[in-house]
Amino acid sequence: MSEEVIKKARELGKALKETEEYKEFVEAQKALDENEEIQKLLKDYDEKAKDIQLKQMTGENIDEDMISLQKIEKEIVESETMQRYTTAERKFKELVDSANKAIVEAMEGEEEEKE
Repeated sequence: MSEEVIKKARELGKALKETEEYKEFVEAQKALDENEEIQKLLKDYDEKAKDIQLKQMTGENIDEDMISLQKIEKEIVESETMQRYTTAERKFKELVDSANKAIVEAMEGEEEEKE
């Protein structure tokens, strides 16, 4: 019986892979990965965040660093590439969540039928 469940899960995975939501997500991920400017900003953000964390541990003032970090974050978030990625990720996640909800509803429906 569990083999049948795995088979159905693979079918669902293949079906999800064929959706526009998945295809857009993959394209947006690729565009994000290939965007050198965004990758540099993400690296700068990580380095600045680590620097701030170290400064906090030693009690140094981090006000100016936080302003700088927020500027980098704003550039990342406002970039067209990141907005496209975030939207595509959200839409694909909503699709997967809907599929999961349908699975749970089907299971609950079967439980009610047994009673």
